[in-house]
Amino acid sequence: MSIRAVALSGRGQAGRSQGMQYFLGIDYNNLEKLCNICGLRSRDNPDTTPEAHSAFLQTYQSIFIQPKIVLPKIPELIVKGENRPYKRLNMDESTSADSADLDKPLDKKYMEYMPQNFQKKIKILIKILKKLPFNRTHSERLNTYKILKMFPAMNAHFTDEELKQLSNQIMMESWPKGSIVYGNLAFYMILKGFARPRTIYNDRMLLEYLDTSSETAPKAFTCGDSFGTLSTNSSQKLYNVILSVVTEDKCEIVKISTGQFEQVKKDLLQHDQAVKEELIEACPFYQQWPKLSVQKLVELMSWKTFPENHVLVKEGEISPFAGFIKSGYCYIYKDIETLKVSLGNVLSKTKHIIMGKIQEKESFGEISIILKKPFICSIITGTKVELGVISAFDLKELDSVNQILLQQTAQPILGNLTQEEVNNRYISLEKKKEWEQFKQTVISQTIFHKGIRPGFGKWKHDWNKKENTKGKAF
Repeated sequence: MSIRAVALSGRGQAGRSQGMQYFLGIDYNNLEKLCNICGLRSRDNPDTTPEAHSAFLQTYQSIFIQPKIVLPKIPELIVKGENRPYKRLNMDESTSADSADLDKPLDKKYMEYMPQNFQKKIKILIKILKKLPFNRTHSERLNTYKILKMFPAMNAHFTDEELKQLSNQIMMESWPKGSIVYGNLAFYMILKGFARPRTIYNDRMLLEYLDTSSETAPKAFTCGDSFGTLSTNSSQKLYNVILSVVTEDKCEIVKISTGQFEQVKKDLLQHDQAVKEELIEACPFYQQWPKLSVQKLVELMSWKTFPENHVLVKEGEISPFAGFIKSGYCYIYKDIETLKVSLGNVLSKTKHIIMGKIQEKESFGEISIILKKPFICSIITGTKVELGVISAFDLKELDSVNQILLQQTAQPILGNLTQEEVNNRYISLEKKKEWEQFKQTVISQTIFHKGIRPGFGKWKHDWNKKENTKGKAF
């Protein structure tokens, strides 16, 4: 179909509303003017004149309606000038003004389901985010982190450490009504106002425009709802991710860009590697290790936390991992067979005795894995312990040079322990236990010799109550 035919077919549509023209993207009035240029090729004119061709090229772009680009409003600091008089408020007036502002409902229409206390927290967050990051105090950054932790969308997309770092540099944008907010390279979460989803990735990983008038259209996004993606690789984007919205009210939206998120992940990774490297080099067996070998262990290490009284390694088993204690301590237990005479019968009983401790910045399990030697003792946590863990599979996959280095530097737990030393340890612990029991018995008999028992008897005295002896007659 020729351009003139399109214009003639659209002539009846010239009376359409501006909103309909914007939806189609064509200005039919300008299209008709374009087709009426004298000298264009037609049935009566087989060739286009150079003048008509030049006029066509200069005019044809006007038939496409260009949407107005709306940029978000970035909050700015309000600095009172010298020539601008203002009233200085005292502390009571300032506090009452802030409390009155926080008592106002945030959005009556879309936030009735939210508790009033939560609405106040959101208003506090908006007030903080209106400041530039370098103007926020430490307490304001801490409040930002605590309030953001209350949103499920934030917890679903970011770890606790990532959110702590992002809360120091997070920004807020203000979008007027009717704006299109694209989330292709950023994560957005609405704090105030509401918006309608515009585009989404379907199950075939194709961009799909949503019909907001249909019954199956997603509901409006309001406070706490998020959209956008932080992935720069299109193949990693999940389906049903809302990529853009149209604001239907003035919106205050938290924005986290892909660049910010990638930089935070990079900083956290560097800090994590530095902590792991420091922990390994602090252990006695690795203080003389070269940097390259330590770095290979750092790449294999991961963090794990174990509760108190948790069995890490059982006696007679090969250690499932090599552990580096970051915080807490572990007890070293050894089993011993004891004999007990009861009613003329000799009974055998297994007891667990403490042979020592593994403190912070100490390691265990390397020799057991490399040489496939079972532990001759049990390792049980004495407190809550955070470990740097290298699995047995990863440790066996080390190159031969580092495995030989491990065999030369690391030592097994209680490797030179003899049975006589275990027996002597058990005897000393039993003697100490008997002495404590004997001492406690003698003290109790001495105190209660005349039948005097604290807390019992005719007279009672409250030792926490102060006596006022003034004015008393005896």
